[in-house]
Amino acid sequence: MLDNDIGIPLYMQVYDKLKIKITGGMWLEGSLIPAETSLMKQYGVGRETVRRAVLRLVNEGYLFRQQGKGTFVCRKRPEDGLEQLVSFTSEMLSRGYKPGTQLLASNRQKPSIETASRLNCDPAEDIYYFKRLRTANELLVAVEESWLCIDILGPLDQEKLEGSFYDYLVYEKDIKPGRIVQEISSDVADSETAALLEVDIGHPILKLSRLMYTLEGKPFFWMVFRYRGDIYSIKTKLDLS
Repeated sequence: MLDNDIGIPLYMQVYDKLKIKITGGMWLEGSLIPAETSLMKQYGVGRETVRRAVLRLVNEGYLFRQQGKGTFVCRKRPEDGLEQLVSFTSEMLSRGYKPGTQLLASNRQKPSIETASRLNCDPAEDIYYFKRLRTANELLVAVEESWLCIDILGPLDQEKLEGSFYDYLVYEKDIKPGRIVQEISSDVADSETAALLEVDIGHPILKLSRLMYTLEGKPFFWMVFRYRGDIYSIKTKLDLS
């Protein structure tokens, strides 16, 4: 049971107990967690307390919701607080959507002058480039372009481009960003973007540019997202508790 006399809010005590079930493997990845009423009875608390605890775990990427089905344990548990902000897959899961990816292009190429400047690399050296179409519940959401330094990433597993690249980067390659700079601006769809997102040329889009740095301060990963402006909004949550 919970302790009312230790000065820790009840929802945080429930949060800690649920988190242990996830990180300790008692709740397996992809499994449906107990219903609110069951958790209320188990911990002797009200519905709002349970909801706050579960919402915190959702926002941190430990759980995700599927409308009409319930709340599930994420297949990957975040090792840092960045995942919800910079991973499209994690963000869509936290919103209760099923993320999807279609690989449009992937190759090694010489960087443009702008890209070389962003990545602080030699225009004569090869970098990785890939382009993907991102979906949520099979709805077209964004076109994503990425440029990466080969010397930082090493060999690229093409199959990983079909899923969460953040997972691949952090959990498999063990490359953790030291700093991330983002810029968000409004734009309109050109002919190629319009065709991919199935909108008219000139349709409003939200352009998000993201530059990742290594822990040592070297820029190595530049991404540009072009989101459909009519169906996507940026959500940022700062939990200072």
